[in-house]
Amino acid sequence: MIKSILSHVPKYLTGSVIAGGTTLLMTKYYTTVFSPAQFGILALYLVMLKYITTLVSLNMDSSATRFYFDYRETKRDEYLSTIFWFITILAIIIILFGIVFMDFISNWIAPNTQNIYIVTLLAGIGAVYISFLIRILYNEQKSTSVLKHTIFQTFINHLSSFIFISYFNLGILGRISGQGLGYFLNVFTLLREFSTQNLFRLKLTFNKAMASETFMLALPSIIASFQTVLFIYLDRIFIKHYIGDSAVGVYTLGYMLGQGLSMVYEAISQAILPKVYNDMNKNYEKAKKELEHFSYRYYIGLAIITIIISLLSPIIVSLFSNDSYSEASSVMPFVMAGFMMGGFYKIPSLVLGYHKVVWFYPFLSFFSFGINALLNWWLIPIYGIVGAGFASFVGLFLYSMVLQILSFRYMSKKYSRYNIYIYLLILILIIGIFWRNF
Repeated sequence: MIKSILSHVPKYLTGSVIAGGTTLLMTKYYTTVFSPAQFGILALYLVMLKYITTLVSLNMDSSATRFYFDYRETKRDEYLSTIFWFITILAIIIILFGIVFMDFISNWIAPNTQNIYIVTLLAGIGAVYISFLIRILYNEQKSTSVLKHTIFQTFINHLSSFIFISYFNLGILGRISGQGLGYFLNVFTLLREFSTQNLFRLKLTFNKAMASETFMLALPSIIASFQTVLFIYLDRIFIKHYIGDSAVGVYTLGYMLGQGLSMVYEAISQAILPKVYNDMNKNYEKAKKELEHFSYRYYIGLAIITIIISLLSPIIVSLFSNDSYSEASSVMPFVMAGFMMGGFYKIPSLVLGYHKVVWFYPFLSFFSFGINALLNWWLIPIYGIVGAGFASFVGLFLYSMVLQILSFRYMSKKYSRYNIYIYLLILILIIGIFWRNF
């Protein structure tokens, strides 16, 4: 497992660092050209983009990974084409519904922004196709190709955004347009590479049985995803309601900077998932033992990174913005701690996914992110954006903790004890830091 990680993670992480680093560098530009209120409106449209990607994908792109290896040698193109056309049908439906509700949603975000709304709608659909195609590269462990396409998309995304904003004065529309352009150009380059390397040839075929089995496996996570995006982005909606667009902009900056930790654990997760599934099929006990051994170092590494970046949060915020965004540094430690918990649950979710134990996801999402939403409603009027950051941590902590507990039946007693201790320690520390601030 370590060999596989060392072979692919550096490339996955390099791509994530380039994409995330470029975003951070450009954030300095965006926070200069946009006021906190404008940045807040941009943030709300980015939230809308997340909603669109969830509605269009229905988590079918990620659920297809479990069946990909079953059809890889015999019916790969038929299976992938089925998922591709399934996503396309959903995209058409979402476009139609999106047009119907355009005036209502766009005017709530900001009056007279229908053009930004349309571009965001299309960009969200493009993001789903990118996720679907890139996941194939992850399954085939084509880390070099993933790196290449990540760099290409990042370059187009921010360069075109800069041109649209600076030379065409398109403002928020320019930023969203640049992101959408990056998605769609990358789709064409991916399809071209897949065709030449025989990774995937799109066919005019739709296998109902394949679509059905993938949908049924994905159904719990579909419901969970809906609940997650419904609840987890309510923080920005509550902040807009109780405080205003400027506070949304400041909070979003702190959230984006704190979210940078996800680059690390997503790269590791994408590298080990195909390896673990293959190894467990061959020798389950050996693969499980290797995974547990790796997880101890993985958890400690994430915790160390979280502590270091949290301590440096005032410097990081000042480096990538200006004085009007300074309060974002108070949010970062809680967001970082939340995403650390998100990194922790990658291990148990991988184990549970292998055993096809997915029934609980809708209930877990409703429980953990429902509490997150209630905390946002309660804490934001009292503690402002720091309350939102703490609520975000609590939601991710509960989600991660329950996943760990559910995975204990498949893991050793040593692993279970280790996780119980570290989760209790983290919870006590974060609660203490929150109350100390007030």
